[in-house]
Amino acid sequence: MAGENLQMVVTGLGGQGVILLTRIIGQWALSEGYGVLATETHGMAARGGSVTAHIKIGRHHFPLVAKGQAQVALALAPGEEERAKEYLAPQGILLTNRAGKPQEKVMPIHASHIATKELGSPLFANLIMLGVLGKMVLNTPKKRLLEALKEVTHPKYFENNSRALELGYKEASNATT
Repeated sequence: MAGENLQMVVTGLGGQGVILLTRIIGQWALSEGYGVLATETHGMAARGGSVTAHIKIGRHHFPLVAKGQAQVALALAPGEEERAKEYLAPQGILLTNRAGKPQEKVMPIHASHIATKELGSPLFANLIMLGVLGKMVLNTPKKRLLEALKEVTHPKYFENNSRALELGYKEASNATT
């Protein structure tokens, strides 16, 4: 699956970086020459409430992904999995931030654990998930996502953010071997 005509949903809790992730994916898509539409809902996000981002890459006219139409969904919190699954197309895949073994249509990535162990904070889990998405779904070189990351994030955070993205690419390689 590449980015030419992709619909995805990212779910999480306020403070997990759903909106940042959406901005990076959008920047990547634009730099690749794709059209991109994105929108998010984040009513109670500041208090740890649910946040959902809809991202469409390619030729689309409406930013919301209809339930049952997403080729990929990312759940940054295990409690958000069910909501993310509602959006998946029959052949879609869910990348979820939790431990476990891959199942049909579900790829668990224990991103919070990896982020805490390798970078000292679970706040980098979203970028680890982005690395997995970049390798497994977007099929884009790490360098291209790093360029988008650099455009969107503050320079003082780039070193740790880029390390998190690299850890995601590594995790995706481990999951597919």
